[in-house]
Amino acid sequence: MVGIKNRLVFTGKGAVGGLISTGICCLLPAVVIAIGLTGGLAATLVGLGKFRLYGIIIGLVFVAFASWRSVRRRHSCCNDEQYKRLKITVPLTMLLSFGAIYGLVMYLIVPLLYKLG
Repeated sequence: MVGIKNRLVFTGKGAVGGLISTGICCLLPAVVIAIGLTGGLAATLVGLGKFRLYGIIIGLVFVAFASWRSVRRRHSCCNDEQYKRLKITVPLTMLLSFGAIYGLVMYLIVPLLYKLG
């Protein structure tokens, strides 16, 4: 059975994937502008926006690998019914947390950081 600690681990792995996908193109320039570093560096980092799709793909690959590995590791300690349930709940939990973190960072945190700068 999946306990609360394991659910938090699955959610954390999805959140890391979301941070990876937003950090490459959008979060890093916003942080640089918010802390007041040079405009040239910020402008260079804003140019990373064209790599947003690659960041999303890298984040989703991370989530897919983490969910595959988590389900595979749990297969030996579960019966067939629990394993079938894990094959659905683990990837779903990670994808939902990925989407939540991505949306939160992209549409709430990044605009706030640009306003601070």
